Amino acid sequence: MTLAIAKKEAAETLRDGRFWWTTAIVLILLIGALATGWVHTERLTAQHTEAAEAERGVWTGQEEKNPHSAAHFGTYAFKPVTPLLAVDRGLTAYTGVALFMEGHAIQDARYRPAEDASAAARLGELTAAAVLQWLVPLLIVLLTFGAFAGERERGTLRPLLSLGVSRQALAAGKALGAAAPLALVLIPAAILGAAAMALFAPPETAAWSLPRVALLALVYLAYFAVFVGVSLLVSALARSPRSALLILLGFWFANGFIAPRLAADVSERVHPGLTAEAFAEGKAEVDAMSWEDRTVRVTERLLAEEGVSTLDSISVNMPAVRLYEGEQEETEMYRALFERLADGFEGQSRVAQAGGVIAPLLAVAPLSTALTGTDYRHHRHFAEAAETYRYGYVQTLNQNLIDHAAPGGSWDREYVVGEEVWAGIPPFDYEAPSAGWALGGHGLALAFLGLWLVGLVLAVPAAVTRMPLDPR
Repeated sequence: MTLAIAKKEAAETLRDGRFWWTTAIVLILLIGALATGWVHTERLTAQHTEAAEAERGVWTGQEEKNPHSAAHFGTYAFKPVTPLLAVDRGLTAYTGVALFMEGHAIQDARYRPAEDASAAARLGELTAAAVLQWLVPLLIVLLTFGAFAGERERGTLRPLLSLGVSRQALAAGKALGAAAPLALVLIPAAILGAAAMALFAPPETAAWSLPRVALLALVYLAYFAVFVGVSLLVSALARSPRSALLILLGFWFANGFIAPRLAADVSERVHPGLTAEAFAEGKAEVDAMSWEDRTVRVTERLLAEEGVSTLDSISVNMPAVRLYEGEQEETEMYRALFERLADGFEGQSRVAQAGGVIAPLLAVAPLSTALTGTDYRHHRHFAEAAETYRYGYVQTLNQNLIDHAAPGGSWDREYVVGEEVWAGIPPFDYEAPSAGWALGGHGLALAFLGLWLVGLVLAVPAAVTRMPLDPR
């Protein structure tokens, strides 16, 4: 009986011209967003690859100099472009695309596209994620608001149930009947996108992306199921189709536009994080560290360790040792400062995710950016990998100075190295984390999305059982 009802509902939907023109608009926007996103992603990938290769050439081609001078010369780490940027751009416009790595400092990412964008561009971009998060739910609302309320107003609900159809079977059939036409449109679009990625993306990129695409599809299917459930629930309880439509449009608007802004404001109040002033003070504290005090400490320790009375008698270059140990101390302080900053951002994200209990978009949006690799956690993962590389290559150069500079207490201005040392430092090679890691930081969002599904599975049959059969 459930399948028969589903077939009847799907057939009625497919015969409705409104379904075809509204679905056509959504599908055209979705395909257009995927196409422009893919072109944008390909262009960025080419730019970042070219920039990384050019930067490597600049590094290996630098002139002969002291190794520590090369540490100050520095180099850039360019963030790899995730192919799923074509689906959801997330925070990539705000987190920066490159990190400058040099001695004695940890830098924040530079070159944020949002800084150069016009005011109109900041209002939002048409992406596949935007279509899936806002327009497809609106389409579901328009197709299902009259599922029960329309039957009741037409006077067909009581005769239908008098034929022996159970209310639970009716609810299940209505849900399947609403989902089937949407599946006819969205599944081919998803297959087309996955096929394009498999055909045109490099093999290693496709292997990284396809598990994420599969999980992303499940997340959005759950999101659409939530809207189908909410629509059926409201339709069963509303006094009329008009009332159902107004309530559902209000829910759609609050979910998509009010809740995200409210969640952002609440998260900033509940979890303020590190202010710009406090961050600047922390950096100033590191910069104010006294080299004279460190020189005294290193000198006294070297003299005591080697049992000599003058720096000219020690077996290593004291300034080189001071540079090595100074890098250790400064790096610890810088890392602690940046961890406080990053922990604040992630704390705000968790608070915002908690809003998923009242608005499913607040659970789906962070899962979408996580699986596409465009959220803050992925940026932090990249930044920490770049910092590990920075510290490693700077200390390699400092160690080279310790090993080869003239011993004593004076700076060895005669010691220089060239391309053989620069080329001996491997290029920065970033490995993006797995899909499991991506979801690991969003357990709260997963829990609330699951809570919506379970709650609606229980609530819709209960509402259908109690719904009135005659117009009110």
